Amino acid sequence: MRRPSYQFHRIPVGIDNCYLLCGERTILIDAGAPGHVKDFMRDMDRLGISPREIDLILPTHGHADHIGCLRQIQHLTGARIAMHEADCHWAESGSPGLPPGVTLWGRLLHGLGRVLYRPYIHPCEVHYVITTARSSLMGLGYGIPGLVIHTPGHSAGSVCILLDSGEVFAGDMAMNAWFLRSTPGLPVLAEDMSLVIQSWKRLIRMGARHVYPAHGTDFPIAVIRREIDIWEAKHMAFQNTNP
Repeated sequence: MRRPSYQFHRIPVGIDNCYLLCGERTILIDAGAPGHVKDFMRDMDRLGISPREIDLILPTHGHADHIGCLRQIQHLTGARIAMHEADCHWAESGSPGLPPGVTLWGRLLHGLGRVLYRPYIHPCEVHYVITTARSSLMGLGYGIPGLVIHTPGHSAGSVCILLDSGEVFAGDMAMNAWFLRSTPGLPVLAEDMSLVIQSWKRLIRMGARHVYPAHGTDFPIAVIRREIDIWEAKHMAFQNTNP
């Protein structure tokens, strides 16, 4: 079997998993939680990759734990930054939003976050504003067979990176960390769960096979399929009891 011409690495930066995609050029997905740029440097040293090799930083969305080290990493790498137009203002203002909870635990986290989580985020210029529903990484010259896909739901400007091999780097469109969920699945925080479901259905139709979340370890797409079935069954039951 022919080996792919690219590889990827997980780089934990605080509570956030960043992912390094290495093809003809190198892309960093997400920029980690505030105050953890040393985590990024440590793992780059471990991998033996110079930060200056990174050409593009691609946050999956604009919440604090995904853009917390954005400006510092951009300065270290000299890379350009690309974000979806709906979330750009959070990076450029340094004042990201906090998504509402969609489960009991999510609502508790949201309430605690509004009171206790007030990190300082350095404002950072976004160089490339994503306005399309999908963009080809091969077509953009990165030598990585995959797509950047607009997947609203967790935030209005959330994007996922879907490789031709079926790996999907999902940001917070999926979660698998103990402090968020006891099992892998859909987000417990989201602006619109109906859009989360629609986005996942589109990703599945496009060939998503394995999920790499920003929080926690990876898991198969079958987990998301099951979660969608459960969510839709509950939603239908609610509609039937509240006509």
